[in-house]
Parts: sequence; C-alpha cells; structure tokens
Amino acid sequence: MTQTAIVVGGGIVGVSTAWYLAKRGYRVTVLERDALGAMSESASGGNAGLLSIGHFPLTRPGASMRGLRWMFSRTAPLYVRPRLDAELVSWMWNFHLHCTTRHLEKSMAVLGDMGFKSLAALEVIMEEANIACDYKRDGWLDVVLKPENLAAAEAEARSLEQYGYKWERIEKEQLLKQDPCFRPQVAGAIHMKDSAHCAPHLLIAGLVHALPNLGVVVRGNAEVRMLKIGRSGRVMGVHLTSGEELHADIVVLTAGIWSDALAKIAGVRIPMQAARGYHLQFKYPTQDVPAIPSTGMVLHESFVAVTPMKTATGNELRLAGTLEIGPVGASWMRERVAMLLKGGNAYLEGLDRLKPLKEWAGYRP
Repeated sequence: MTQTAIVVGGGIVGVSTAWYLAKRGYRVTVLERDALGAMSESASGGNAGLLSIGHFPLTRPGASMRGLRWMFSRTAPLYVRPRLDAELVSWMWNFHLHCTTRHLEKSMAVLGDMGFKSLAALEVIMEEANIACDYKRDGWLDVVLKPENLAAAEAEARSLEQYGYKWERIEKEQLLKQDPCFRPQVAGAIHMKDSAHCAPHLLIAGLVHALPNLGVVVRGNAEVRMLKIGRSGRVMGVHLTSGEELHADIVVLTAGIWSDALAKIAGVRIPMQAARGYHLQFKYPTQDVPAIPSTGMVLHESFVAVTPMKTATGNELRLAGTLEIGPVGASWMRERVAMLLKGGNAYLEGLDRLKPLKEWAGYRP
C-alpha cells in the first residue's frame, strides 16, 4: 500500500524533500501558504543564490558581542529591532551561549560533510528535471577591500581544509586582471572552489514545475492552521485555515519562520526568530556594458552578496544581504535597501550603468 506524505512549505527544503519522497514511492502533497505563482518569490527564491557549502554558521566566536554593538546601527549587517519581547530575549541569550569555538567545531563536523552531500543531491534533481537556472559550480569569492583583512579571510579558508574544502588566495593584480568588474581599491580575494551559484527564483520555479511529473500535488493558498495529533501523540495530518482536514502517514514541516508555531503543537520547540533580508536586481544594458563578475561573491567588509545571473531576457546582477531581526510584517527599512548599493559600489565598477529591475524583501529562519 502506497504511503502518503504531506510537506508543509514550498521553499527549497520543502520542494526538494517532496522530490525525494516521491522518488521513494510516497504519494506526496505540498502545501504552500502563498499562491503557486509566488513560490519563487519566497526567501528560497529571493536569496543571493550562493550555494556556499562549508560556510561557517552565524554562531561563531564573537558574533553575539558584535551583534550587540550593531544593534545601535540601523545599517549594520545584522540589526535587531529593539523591542520588549521575552522570546527575542531568550533567543538572543541562546544565540550568545552558542557563539563559542566548541560549538563552531561541533557544528562544522556536521555541516562540512553535509555541504557536499546536499549540493550533490540538488545536482541530481537539476539534472533529472532539466532545470535551467544558470547553475555554475565554480565556487565563490570572498572579496576583501582592506589589506589588513586578507589574513583573517585566509585563516578562515584554511580552517576549512580539514573538512575537504579547497581554496586559493588571489592577489590584487591577478584579481583585477581576471575580473575587471572590480575597482582598483580592492586588496584581493579568497576563492572557495567547491561551491556554486544560480538564479534561485528559476531553481524554485523549475522544481515546482517538475514535481507533478512525479505525481506530486502542489497546492497554493493552502495555509496550515494546526497539526492533527493522534491519541499516541503522533502527527497524523493537518488542518487548513480553510477548514479542510488532510491525513497522511508522515508530515514534514518545512515552513520556514512559521515552523516554530506549528511544531509547538506537536510538543517540539524550535528557538527561531524571523530574519528579513533584502535584494536589488539589476539588468545589464546591451550597449556600453560594464564588466560582469565572473562568479558569485561576498564583499568581505560590507557583507553584501553579489551574484551574476543569466536569464531568458539577458544578463542580470543581484545584490543581496543584511539580516534584520524584527516583527513579521514591519515596514521596510529603506536605509537597509540603500546599504546594498552603497556596499556594492565600494568594490564594483559600473553599477550606475545598470537598469534597476526589482527590490525584494523576505524572511528566513
């Protein structure tokens, strides 16, 4: 008898989970709270598009104290909107307790290996589903502006060797020669060679389009109100806000920032805060074209991610970044959108010649 599965949430984790469940013989339904057409505009589609495996987690030594200083700057890479909220205070304290060398080493022992396996699993999906999302596995650059910061960037890259990651230091002259998009003020870069980049909105759209070919039902505007718990305490299905009740042998919760509230119903607590990120999307002109970055990158001092993307309409560029922890639904902070362009201009030539296409903001856990 065929087993059934419900996947709550249609981001990259949800749709890729649905793919592999279907491959294992499950009859799968994906429930997405937004409309089907908006799935590629979620955090999974609006992020930088850098598949930077082996990257250190946010909880690294010193991060919590740096975050406290940044709290007083509305344009800091990590900004926490001050508010009286017990869960926020609890989360911040928990975050602080995990910003240790011991926790970093423990995390990387898992994440180092998981990065290679996760990217390999995604590549299988893209190949089998023939998804065109400008995927390139050519690594990413940690681009440094101030010479005194190159040593720290190199030390971080060197620490990843034990997990099997390859890197190369690129001096200023070589960087400017191979990538004329940079201003002459840059000091150099670290090339992390194992990662990849893509147009994430095209990846999500392609996956959603491919799932029905495996028999997966993808439902939009299907917001889950609560989980259905059986007498044994086992999750047996979901209740939708529409009043509909669905049953399944297994329920997989991949609802992003909404996962915590649903998980609590099953007695599982996920300490989570919504972190809003922003991006600016630009299109390259057909004449007087500025140099296009050769690959994805992170601008070391400004924490802005830069990703070239080739779409059906031409070459585009995405500037993405910032973490803004605050109430869901709060108004955009325009200064945080502006800091993306300011941060990019410090490193890159010709941004003023690009045509603005879109501004985006979205939440991730």
